[in-house]
Amino acid sequence: MLRFGTVMAVGLSCAAVSVGLSGQIAGVSAQNPPGSPTTLSADLTALQGNWKPLSILFEGKPQMAAEDMKKVTAVFDQAEYHLYYADKSKEPPTVLKLAVLNVVLDPSTNPKSLTFEFTSGNLKGQKRHGIYEVAGNELKLCYGPLDKPRPVQFAAPVKSGYFLEVWARQVVK
Repeated sequence: MLRFGTVMAVGLSCAAVSVGLSGQIAGVSAQNPPGSPTTLSADLTALQGNWKPLSILFEGKPQMAAEDMKKVTAVFDQAEYHLYYADKSKEPPTVLKLAVLNVVLDPSTNPKSLTFEFTSGNLKGQKRHGIYEVAGNELKLCYGPLDKPRPVQFAAPVKSGYFLEVWARQVVK
């Protein structure tokens, strides 16, 4: 079962489902669409592209088997976060868009903070808040619902309501 914390709605790592695919998904990339703004903050620019989950925890417990994480991809495109699940074992391959969220970053806080807002589906309008860190090709996210305090460290203790996710940037060939 997928959960969505930031990334999800069935549960985002998205409230806790993070989906990653190797490489580009169904032609989706982090290119600017025609007529879109081209100026992004330095931190938002650093997030652009495709990411695969390395670890997704909710309240300290793994949320997906390693084999399922291979089927999940997150794509940062401008100020949007898209979460996909692709099952390439089927013919034709099945690609599901699990969630789309708006992303607002605040790099002035320590640790740096973010807010996700679901833009459609059953979770439309719901927000998650948390913290983030980008180090090279690795992204750490820790977030939870607005009714909980924003996390102040990268941890998801039992009964915290927090997701802790680690993602690896994927190079699109």
